[in-house]
Amino acid sequence: MSAREDKPRGYFTKLLDVSDDDIDYSEIPPTSRSDWEDAEILFPVSAEKFQAIRQFIRERRQQSSEASGPAAEKLS
Repeated sequence: MSAREDKPRGYFTKLLDVSDDDIDYSEIPPTSRSDWEDAEILFPVSAEKFQAIRQFIRERRQQSSEASGPAAEKLS
């Protein structure tokens, strides 16, 4: 992931002062469902939260595989 330059505070103030009626949406190309199928969703989290999420996923996958193990054996 590349770092991008932070915009000055005044940049956002100027954008927020524009009313909805003054926004020209014609410059935005139309999109469809297929355009967004492979899109990534990024959530800003701290390193500690990220590690906690990874640990949660690991534990959840382990619980899931343990729970499906005996049931899968009964079916075969």
